[in-house]
Amino acid sequence: MVLRTMGTQLRFARNQTIFNEGDAAEYAYTLKSGTVRLCNYLSDGRRQIMQFLFPGDLFSFMELDGHHLTAEAVGDVVLSCYPHRQIVQLGAQNPELGMRMASLMSQRLHAMHVQLLLLGRQTAMERIASFLLSLKERMGANEDELFDISMSRQDVADHLGLTIETVCRVLSKLRRSRVIAIPNLHQLRVYDTDALRALAERGD
Repeated sequence: MVLRTMGTQLRFARNQTIFNEGDAAEYAYTLKSGTVRLCNYLSDGRRQIMQFLFPGDLFSFMELDGHHLTAEAVGDVVLSCYPHRQIVQLGAQNPELGMRMASLMSQRLHAMHVQLLLLGRQTAMERIASFLLSLKERMGANEDELFDISMSRQDVADHLGLTIETVCRVLSKLRRSRVIAIPNLHQLRVYDTDALRALAERGD
């Protein structure tokens, strides 16, 4: 992709803000390493995490009128950033990049629809099982393969509209049932993908 040869590299530490909701949207970003969370903060301080971003994700490329979400580094993060005017020019000149941007926008809309379904219709078990399946797929992990989870339990709770106590309780239940293993706070192994998928569809 043409963007790989361009951009300025930036580094952010754990929990550091990349941009705030309402800031002028002057740059687009590609995530090189680490995890980023996109979130809204309510007036009373509560937080809703709309999406987690992983290496390879391009974001903030269509927000020409200002940022609609706050972006924060979950852990240490490395980004490449590009001026928006450069992205617009490249999209007009390069059909491959234009198609890639359109595809990413479609994926973003689909992720928003899935998020609304999770919050509006699914039980706590269904939400967490769906989230773990999605995370396993994004990490490219095979059955019974250990993979990293960079986000905290509070991050997961704020993403799924649950309390941290509920997240911990459901994860413990999945572990006791031998559907998953949790060797430490930031790693997970899925023993039974079919069982997890069934739980995502029908809950407990």
